Amino acid sequence: MKLRTLLMSSCSLIALSISAAVLAKPVPLPDPGIKGYSFPEDKEKLMAWINAGDSNEIYLHGWGLWTSLTAPSGQNEYGLKNVPVYLTWLTPAEIAALPRLKATEKKVDLPAKRTFLLEKPRQMTHKTKGLEQAATAVKSSAASSSATPLSIRDTNIVVTMGYDPAAQDFAYHNNLFSLKALQAFYNSGSGNIRSIPVFPNNAVTVKPTYKVITKANMLNGSIYVMPAWPGTPPVVTPEISANGFPETSWPGCVYINTKNTGTSTAASVDKDCTAGSNASNTYGLGDFVHYPVTKDNIAAFKVLVSGQEKLAVGDVIVLMAMHVTSREIDEWTWQTYFWTPDPTTPPLPSSSAIASVRPAQLTGAAAHYAMAIGYQMVTPNQPAVGGQSVGGPVVAYNPYLEAGFNAATFGTPPVNVGILAPGSQTPYMATVGIQTNCMTCHGNATVDPSNPNPNTNALPYLTNFYVSREDQSFKGFLQLDFLWSIQGTAK
Repeated sequence: MKLRTLLMSSCSLIALSISAAVLAKPVPLPDPGIKGYSFPEDKEKLMAWINAGDSNEIYLHGWGLWTSLTAPSGQNEYGLKNVPVYLTWLTPAEIAALPRLKATEKKVDLPAKRTFLLEKPRQMTHKTKGLEQAATAVKSSAASSSATPLSIRDTNIVVTMGYDPAAQDFAYHNNLFSLKALQAFYNSGSGNIRSIPVFPNNAVTVKPTYKVITKANMLNGSIYVMPAWPGTPPVVTPEISANGFPETSWPGCVYINTKNTGTSTAASVDKDCTAGSNASNTYGLGDFVHYPVTKDNIAAFKVLVSGQEKLAVGDVIVLMAMHVTSREIDEWTWQTYFWTPDPTTPPLPSSSAIASVRPAQLTGAAAHYAMAIGYQMVTPNQPAVGGQSVGGPVVAYNPYLEAGFNAATFGTPPVNVGILAPGSQTPYMATVGIQTNCMTCHGNATVDPSNPNPNTNALPYLTNFYVSREDQSFKGFLQLDFLWSIQGTAK
């Protein structure tokens, strides 16, 4: 453990001298002024809410985070004015590319110019054939004025990542995106369970998920068509087990009138894509957090998806979803957000109960999103170490990121033990994406630093059950403090 202690000590000293430079542009979470919400919240208070099942307090905390990170930052980025706070945060790739300090240097300069880099979710290629199947199922067709809404629904998504200033500073000083540094942490450990140092309690990471509206995927030059999330299916059918429940399987349509840069009165869905665009199901760009591509900022955008590489003036980047996690508790808090037609009555995995706790400070386009939340693996809560997979499941996933996962996506170890309800002889067995729990899956975030192949150097994704932080399945791997983004970026 001497090497780890030395690294942490030297990082702390360096941080005092350069953190002002490193953190100059990225904006920390602001205080949204919500009564009962604070960040970072006291861990003991959060754990008391979790252990007591105080859902409303947990919901309010999740909404407080969303209100803060979507608030105007006062800064211009990517040629866009007064961007949301989260958009000022560096990506893991940008942090990894920052020059390492030399002995005579006292500060690190941030990139003079940043690229809004949009790419296919890495989770679509993580290790198993199930994810590859889910990825190849996501396709869209070229539009024409005679096309039907169903035939031109855009089912493509692209993502970015973001580390808030605290997470950025910690990742940089510990060089967490270097396999060599991760190997050093592994070598300095002892026993079967080894981990990187834990992030500070004010660390936050996000995974924004977007759709790209282009002229090629619009009807009549102005109407964009995308699938409408119908809610969690009540039954996991053989088809869902085989193929997941990706956007291509969602039955309805939602329309965006790209000529309407304001909001709309719409609140419904074209349930079978036969009604076409009308006032009840057609939304304005102002109903979404969105970013227009103009002649002044087009050079700042880059799309790394085959067939979609080139953007044009007039295209629009629309925020559809976002994973958000904070290190306020040992197993991080987990909340995920997705756009929904009627945010007062969102479908599962959100709920009207969750929506009812939205604070008055959440306004504008950000108020058009639903939230799913899970601050524990099972209910009642179990300790991080030495617990059992008993009780009831906690389902927390994002329709745009996990719903397409089929049963082949998830692997072993550890064996899926399910969740055994008291008095039951048959455990609840989550097998597909629409049954998953963020904490369970991210708890398996690991790397074998001696293996440079990111597709094979980690444990597999997990569905929804309890896993102790000292489970022997972690033997031979380095735990990454719940952050898959480290494994996906480290080289």
